[in-house]
Amino acid sequence: MNKITERVAIVTGAAKNIGRSTCIELAKLNYNILVHANTDLKGAEETSQEVKKLGVKCEIKIGDLTDEPFANSLIKESLQLGELAVLVNNASQRNFIKFEDMSYQDWQKVMKINLDAVFLTSKSALIEMKKNNWGRIINLGGLSAHIGAIGRAHVVSSKLAVVGLTRALATEYADTGITINCVVPGLIDTVRGASAGTGLVHPSHSNPPLGRKGKPIEVAKMISNLCNESSDFITGQTIHVNGGSYFS
Repeated sequence: MNKITERVAIVTGAAKNIGRSTCIELAKLNYNILVHANTDLKGAEETSQEVKKLGVKCEIKIGDLTDEPFANSLIKESLQLGELAVLVNNASQRNFIKFEDMSYQDWQKVMKINLDAVFLTSKSALIEMKKNNWGRIINLGGLSAHIGAIGRAHVVSSKLAVVGLTRALATEYADTGITINCVVPGLIDTVRGASAGTGLVHPSHSNPPLGRKGKPIEVAKMISNLCNESSDFITGQTIHVNGGSYFS
């Protein structure tokens, strides 16, 4: 990687929670940041303010990642900040709907944002990263994909598919200097949308053995570690950050 050129990290779903913390941690590594949010401009602006305090450049892009032209424009706009080096696919939906009540439209909506958007952003990002012979793609998984969950068949299916996509891309791009990994948060203390339902719906391990919920920064630090140049030999991995709730 050319160390003279400024490096850019794109973080999707970065208006709050893990996405915001990830932006901050990557800024500490001197990445310029492109903050993405679907609709939460206020939250994205708050993230941007925190990032800029660390002395790096930051821009905001609002829009639907399942729209292919928008996903492509996200990658293109990042190049205005420098050389694209990192893509963190954090944006997702975790709606609670019991399977018998789930419509095909419900299923498709979650699949589009949790899986199709990862396909679209990764495809465009890889084209740019290959030009520089270096890059990092970090996909965010979900604990429920590994232990199951009530009312989240669509979420479980999509997040496990992300693990498969991570492994496939890590293998296909192994000789390009680009690494692709999946970070899987456990029960994290975040602000949750109303559609996510109340309480934990995992069938077991409702209380992590460490006795507390995780913090967004604890997931973000794992992501930032993988985006460091010292992590060149780590690819295709599914890395759990869950306080002992699940052992991979």
